[in-house]
Amino acid sequence: MFEGLLASASRPGRRDSRARARRTGRPFFLIAALAATLLPPTLATGQELSGEVERLVSTAKLGKAKAGISVLDLDTGEMLASYRGGEAMVPASNMKLLTSGAALLTLGPDFIFRTQVDLRGDRLILVGSGDPALADPEVLGKMQPAMTVDGMLKVLAEAVRKQTSAPISEVIVDDRVFDRELVHPTWPTDQLNRWYCAEVNGLNFHTNVLYVFPRPSPDGPGRPATYSYQPEAPWLEIAVKARTVADGKNTAWLSREDEANRFTMYGEVRFPSQVPVQVTLHNSGQFFGQVLADRLARAGLDVGQGRSATSAVRLVAADERFDDARTLAVVTTSLTDILRRCNVDSHNLYAESLFKRVAREVTGESGSWNSGASVTRMLLSQKLGPEFAAGTNVVDGSGMSKFNTVAPSTFTRWLGMLAKDRSVGDPFINSLAAPGEGTLQSRFSGIKLANQVRAKSGAINNVRCLSGYVINPTTGHKVAFSVMVNDIEGESRPAMKLAEDVVQLVDRWLSRRATVEGGAIGG
Repeated sequence: MFEGLLASASRPGRRDSRARARRTGRPFFLIAALAATLLPPTLATGQELSGEVERLVSTAKLGKAKAGISVLDLDTGEMLASYRGGEAMVPASNMKLLTSGAALLTLGPDFIFRTQVDLRGDRLILVGSGDPALADPEVLGKMQPAMTVDGMLKVLAEAVRKQTSAPISEVIVDDRVFDRELVHPTWPTDQLNRWYCAEVNGLNFHTNVLYVFPRPSPDGPGRPATYSYQPEAPWLEIAVKARTVADGKNTAWLSREDEANRFTMYGEVRFPSQVPVQVTLHNSGQFFGQVLADRLARAGLDVGQGRSATSAVRLVAADERFDDARTLAVVTTSLTDILRRCNVDSHNLYAESLFKRVAREVTGESGSWNSGASVTRMLLSQKLGPEFAAGTNVVDGSGMSKFNTVAPSTFTRWLGMLAKDRSVGDPFINSLAAPGEGTLQSRFSGIKLANQVRAKSGAINNVRCLSGYVINPTTGHKVAFSVMVNDIEGESRPAMKLAEDVVQLVDRWLSRRATVEGGAIGG
């Protein structure tokens, strides 16, 4: 420690300082050490880190792409590095950091989503809470014991059957927790059949997608492919234009007609698919009502009273009330589980459901994208300052829209605020992926990090981002970082490598600081 301080003193003025030390009789190195302790701790290290960040950007081979970087020491509040850190940029899925943080601040870490099956007279009411995890195959598969979608439906149907044997005249889907703008108007229209653009409903079901498993025709090449699908719904229409082939790969994909559940399968099929081809469903609340009505009829209940069970399902009217309804079954999901799927797996439906649910909680009205954006900006203003809200454009909760813009420094300040909040800090940090899991599965490959990294990646066309924390496991010292690259032309790997290089730089800096802090504590 003293060697570095003495070396830094060997500049003009050192002789005069030593002379003064001889006159006063005080050791010079102690005066130098005392002066150093009075300086802001990041005066030297911050400048050094900024220079290293600039060097990384200059050698990153980004072409015409634009990078923005912010590195914030959360223990001191000092900005360690900022390269265009105040410029608002497209965040892609880094937008989920604002959304999930807002959910924790607004709903609280103990919040539980509840989907209810209620009975009022001879009418069954399905009450949605916006839970994106209802019948999510990934969630069901991790339960102990694991459960399938059909298994869950059977359990629900049996719970209803045990509590009523009377005929059910109709099944009402109460999705009013959210509005009925199911798709954001700025999402790419040519991708609305893909799982990551699934509709957002007050009563979500099976992540609002259909799983289709293409199979080759038993009659051989050239014949239409066959398929199975999940969840089973015999009334669905799937036209097959996919063909069986003897060579090549499976290339099957599905389209869906606008505002309808009519599908067409295209492509080529050589092998039975073990991995589902996913296609988005329209109006998942209504679809869930139809599927459950079908299972109730199979369980022996009279659903529809002369009509088919699926035709007895309708959406709730705006002014209907069911105050005296009796609850027959409840499906719950914790907010902490929702946050992990949102941030580790970067699931857009989860983020958008949180976005609208936060709006519902604050306004008391059906959650919408407009009100979700207003609440997020309000929290930015309250927690960080009006200038941060003014400099941020909030459009959706997942980052699918290219019209979201956030500055890297806003992300690091937001991350810092959340980490310091005792009620939400740990749940938020734990909701982020570590290298080797989720969307960071293949990141930092072959890179040895001395500290813990928790982060959120982000990727849409021409955009790559990575924001999160580097945390020393011994001292608990935290650094927040945000690396955002926009306007990428061609290969995206240089942008991704830049983010990893910045994290490595922070990792080394934090390790050096931990050594100094450990020495100071030990001394």
